[in-house]
Amino acid sequence: MTKFNLNKIKNKIKTLNFTGSANLLNLITVSLVFLLTFSLTYYFISESSINDQIDMTNHERTLIAEQKFIDKVAPYIQKRQKKDGILASITIAQMILESDWGKSSLASKYHNYFGVKSTSDDAKKTVKIDTQEYVNGQWVTVKGTFAVYKNWQESVYQHNRLFLKGTTWNKKQYKDVINAKNYTDGAKALVKNAYATDPDYAKKIIRLVERYHLDIYD
Repeated sequence: MTKFNLNKIKNKIKTLNFTGSANLLNLITVSLVFLLTFSLTYYFISESSINDQIDMTNHERTLIAEQKFIDKVAPYIQKRQKKDGILASITIAQMILESDWGKSSLASKYHNYFGVKSTSDDAKKTVKIDTQEYVNGQWVTVKGTFAVYKNWQESVYQHNRLFLKGTTWNKKQYKDVINAKNYTDGAKALVKNAYATDPDYAKKIIRLVERYHLDIYD
């Protein structure tokens, strides 16, 4: 007859219970680590996606605002082209570059969108503002005296008039700008006729015309 050792059986049960508890604890630990890793991964991926969406939205908003600016000024500038003969694409590109889309202090406060100095006899009011000039191969900050206009339309009108009338020392100062038949020639003429001191001015104008297809307004 088989005899059962009760103490051995109790010890065996205790061992099994301990081993089972340890395995269960390990399983729970592994599961928690997995869930935590998955959650963190999902969080960072989601956060990255949200940031990308925000950046994309900001970029889209900028593009919309820029196109609205062009749509606002283009019709009047086209009318000026018919009367003055100056390419609309050049005028719009200059307006964008000189005023930073109308956001510069000179444009937003004083309606001067082209950086026209007060040497023009058409300026009834003037304002002194720090400006960047390219002198002797480097950019320097100087105090410039600029014309003040009542609105952006007057700024465009007087800008074209400056080209047509020329300077006090040369009435035909901007003849190449006036006679330009395409935007590349017009942009190069701005540098040739000494409108701007920036050696890269023509490249910047051409880049703006091509990026925003401003030649469709010519």
